[in-house]
Amino acid sequence: MMEVEEVSVEVIKPSTSTPSHLRTHKFSLIDQCIGHAHFPVFLFYSSPTTTTTTTHPSHILTHLRSSLSKTLTLFYPLAGRLNDPLNPHIHCNDEGVKFVHARVHRCTLSQALAPPDHRLDQLSPKQHTTGDQLLGIQVTFFDCGGFAIGVYFSHKIFDARSLCTFVSCWASIGKIGESVAQQPRFDSASIFPAIDPPPTSSALPDFAAERVVFKVFRFEGSKIEFLKAKAKGSGDERPPSRVMAVSALLWMVFAAMDGEKHRPCQLAMAVSLRGRLRMDSEAVNFHENTIGNSAVIPVSPQMAPPRDLTGLPDLVKVLNDMVRRIDESDLVRRGEGTEILRLMDSYDAEAAGGECRLYEVTSWLRLPFYEADFGWGKPVWFGYLLGRFKNFISYLDTKCGEGVEAWVWMTEEDMARFESMPELLQFAAPVRNALDH
Repeated sequence: MMEVEEVSVEVIKPSTSTPSHLRTHKFSLIDQCIGHAHFPVFLFYSSPTTTTTTTHPSHILTHLRSSLSKTLTLFYPLAGRLNDPLNPHIHCNDEGVKFVHARVHRCTLSQALAPPDHRLDQLSPKQHTTGDQLLGIQVTFFDCGGFAIGVYFSHKIFDARSLCTFVSCWASIGKIGESVAQQPRFDSASIFPAIDPPPTSSALPDFAAERVVFKVFRFEGSKIEFLKAKAKGSGDERPPSRVMAVSALLWMVFAAMDGEKHRPCQLAMAVSLRGRLRMDSEAVNFHENTIGNSAVIPVSPQMAPPRDLTGLPDLVKVLNDMVRRIDESDLVRRGEGTEILRLMDSYDAEAAGGECRLYEVTSWLRLPFYEADFGWGKPVWFGYLLGRFKNFISYLDTKCGEGVEAWVWMTEEDMARFESMPELLQFAAPVRNALDH
């Protein structure tokens, strides 16, 4: 059992006041379609290798507070408050973010991650970050000297890439001082302007009547390479990506599970628009450091994928076609906002339910969370929680960067079936302890 004690709560404000001309942050059209829901991300650090005054928890906390304050000057909307439910925007008023100091009794970092489960929720400041707030931070120390940084963020302003930009800047400021290599950009509304009245935000499903659990399954690098070879079509010049190969396999596993109940299934895949837009001006494009949501979610046709591995190339082709249709759409060529609304509506309609079951996959691969060194070393592990979503799969890098950790959210009944599927266990193993790499 993990017993977490809250030691202190304070508010961290930007080190420099936000100028008057930046006091309003407008959302993009994609941001408008995203609900104001918070999710926690956790970065875990082992005990510093040397014992000095600079590695004492009190110094670590002081250092993190100070660097966070400087970082909030660059990410000024995060210290503001969500305003006007009918036409949401952020009032950048420098009210600050909650910063919680906590400690865990009678539990080491390794014990807390054996295995990773919903206990991790105690390492987030969710009880202090509610309503119109956009960000909260909790730093939790373990008996072993290790600690966790919990970043509780609103999806209304952050996608995974934006969150990684924030964490990377904060770590850089914490380690080397004032300067950061790449500044955040808050120009997403100029790329896809908001509309009035705003579209209905994608509803977050509430599965309170069902118990949703999550487990992490690790695909080692050697297994990934074998799987990519199996998923490669005869006419393809190169093997599919890790995302496509793993997604095709999991789709096959899901289909096998649902086929037992004579139910077809579909796959939805989040496709980032960063680097995809081919509009005339470079000034209107999703830069890597543009803060905001950048993904659309195409949905596959309804089908019953094969259970045999020889069918993987066909599934990869379907997934590649989904992405290709995005790349060739007016959305990418001319920044057509109505296509965003059409895709969002299509996704919501399929997610609403029916006889066909929808699974959604999203990728956090190649995002440098494992490089977030605040001055005491890089993370030994990182992950995040989704709350009560089900049939959701997220891909995170393994620490070495060669494998994939698939985070899977399902009902208890479905998870029991999923983790026993031989098609899955041929390539992946459940993570018993996150620190066993």
